[in-house]
Amino acid sequence: MRVAVTGICSGLGKALLPKLQMDPSVSEIIGIDVVEFEGNTEKVNFLKIDVRDAGAIERALKGVDVLIHLAYIVIPKKLPKLRVIYDINVNGSKTVFKAAAKNNVKKIMYISSQAVYGHVKECPKIVTEESPRLGIKTMNFYYSHTKALVEKYLDELEETYPDIAVVRFRPPIIAGANFIENLGLISPKKGKNMLFPQIAGEGLGLQLVHEDDLTNAIMIALKRDVHGAYNVASNILPGLIEFFEQEFGTKVRRIPIPRVLVKLAIGLGRIWTKLSWLQAILYHSSLNTEKIEKELNWKPKYSTEDCLRELYQGN
Repeated sequence: MRVAVTGICSGLGKALLPKLQMDPSVSEIIGIDVVEFEGNTEKVNFLKIDVRDAGAIERALKGVDVLIHLAYIVIPKKLPKLRVIYDINVNGSKTVFKAAAKNNVKKIMYISSQAVYGHVKECPKIVTEESPRLGIKTMNFYYSHTKALVEKYLDELEETYPDIAVVRFRPPIIAGANFIENLGLISPKKGKNMLFPQIAGEGLGLQLVHEDDLTNAIMIALKRDVHGAYNVASNILPGLIEFFEQEFGTKVRRIPIPRVLVKLAIGLGRIWTKLSWLQAILYHSSLNTEKIEKELNWKPKYSTEDCLRELYQGN
């Protein structure tokens, strides 16, 4: 089986690669990224390509059986301009999927996000795969909005190419060794007190998925005759601040922030892009994972608490 992975140099790409290399059913890995590949080259044919380069992507996917699309702007240290984010996330994804269809790729696996359900008032507290994808309404939050736009395009692709098995994974925040730098605010620091902004009237719960559990789900779906959307997450931790205080002895200072100020800051998200992530705090939901547990026989090895303990040890 020839497997192409866009974003092979990303955190998730680094976590997934060893499992692909160890799997005897995978004969070749076409690794695609815009940065140089510095990992283990076993089975890897690396191509330095921008996902928006239609011609190069189409050539790269010739003879590929499965496409795993990871390339995406999430929240790097230096965010590009908003129009560039949309160009990479939406147009880049479309370009990759179109190339896969032209090359008769048998399966497309897309790592979507919990954010596709949206961070708006109408979003239910617990979401299933059938819940409305209200990210299309989250106009001030580029990550949620682009995830919803890409999934909308995948709907159209599935109608046009019904023989392609499309699998969509919708994880929450990903934890693990390759994601320590990305976890920012929820990262407990050894021997240090923490400041936690808290929206007035809101408790802060958390649901994570470990990179090992997410990549296990990808590997299961890679080798099974499956298609559709799957929420993939660990348990819900209802009291994050309380957990830090009890588990790590961290002194947490809560900083109440009026909801009206948060909404004003979110409104500036199209100017100062990182502010848009406040939308995820203002309205957040949790994932129901019954479908993936039943259909793929998947269960997380790491609880949300385990993820935080590992994060603490890494700091």
